[in-house]
Amino acid sequence: MSRSMQENYNKLVEVETKLDQMLSEKKYVQVQLLHQYNDIKDAAQVVINHIANLEETTITEVHKRLQLKE
Repeated sequence: MSRSMQENYNKLVEVETKLDQMLSEKKYVQVQLLHQYNDIKDAAQVVINHIANLEETTITEVHKRLQLKE
């Protein structure tokens, strides 16, 4: 392999390594955001459950009244 080709190959490997690292970081952030979303959703369901209990109705009815997806 010529010197020029070797240099280009090395640059390509370097760029690929940086891209892999960036993708890995993005995946980590995405997973963290999904965990946060699920925690918030779980907390909202607890509140909705309490509302249903206080109003002596079903969770489904509270969802409908609040126009939430079941």
